[in-house]
Amino acid sequence: MTYRIPLPVGGRLATLDIVDPSTSGVQRQLRRSGLASYEPSTAAALLALFEVAGDGFVFFDVGANIGFYASMAAALFEPASVVAFEPMPAIADIASAIAVANGLHVRVERSAASDTVGFADLHVSPLADTSNSLDASFRNGSETVRVPLVRLDDFTATSSGPQVIKIDVETHEAAVLRGARQTIGTYRPALVVEVLSSRRGRDFASEISSALDGLGYSMYELLEQPTFRAETALRASVGGTRDWLLTPTPIGDDFAIRWETWSRRLAECTADRNSRAPLGPAVRRAWNRGGTGEIVATMRREISRRLEGRRRRRTDTSARARRSV
Repeated sequence: MTYRIPLPVGGRLATLDIVDPSTSGVQRQLRRSGLASYEPSTAAALLALFEVAGDGFVFFDVGANIGFYASMAAALFEPASVVAFEPMPAIADIASAIAVANGLHVRVERSAASDTVGFADLHVSPLADTSNSLDASFRNGSETVRVPLVRLDDFTATSSGPQVIKIDVETHEAAVLRGARQTIGTYRPALVVEVLSSRRGRDFASEISSALDGLGYSMYELLEQPTFRAETALRASVGGTRDWLLTPTPIGDDFAIRWETWSRRLAECTADRNSRAPLGPAVRRAWNRGGTGEIVATMRREISRRLEGRRRRRTDTSARARRSV
């Protein structure tokens, strides 16, 4: 199957084939809401970092899920190497399929980054495939998958070091950083790290801060509208965003300008510009998810999406007409 979504202007490719609009949670979100609504502040920050890094950068997408950020990096820029670390076999298969469908050089590592090597149980979330975690207490699920563990320090001993690392591993971020301390100290990459709220006696912001202690990184909260003022300490975000930008040196004023530019371009990648999903497979998947009620909900969302697309096109046409007067 082919299902294309628009990418922000300014890169190599205009669209990305995400292969299937319904298999995983991320694919469904991109189908329903478009790239414009997919972690827009984080996406703009990563695109700005890739732009600053220039051709030939190395990007590690840790906790890659379907490898969307990895694929976007390879689709829009000319990186030397993009590595997506995703331990869940079925989700890693999707990441590989997307890379192949778009002719992208993305290496999918089917392992979980940590501070030890060996194997561990990945606890499969009953709520969403974006919430699988090595922490048994993160989601109350009974299914587990045995997955290999890798330290980024060991990985970079036989490969190029990164200029950018994104880490989103559902409470395991500090362990990833501990296992990458030598890599971070040597290559000084920019980091985009999820900082979750404290739970069950664990303060994740404190854990991440301890893992980075002594490395001298500046910290910026990626709010919906970031100020890009350096903070003195990490903390869990109150709003919908949970990511922080951590840089080896303070960022310049030009970074905020780059972020704003990519933010505007991402905002144009709305769901009404996506491919239209084939009706038959969508109905079958809706039935499997929740029977008649889910089919009705799916149809309502599709009708709403098409009506919104028509409204947006009428608005854009009127705006162009006014500008031409």
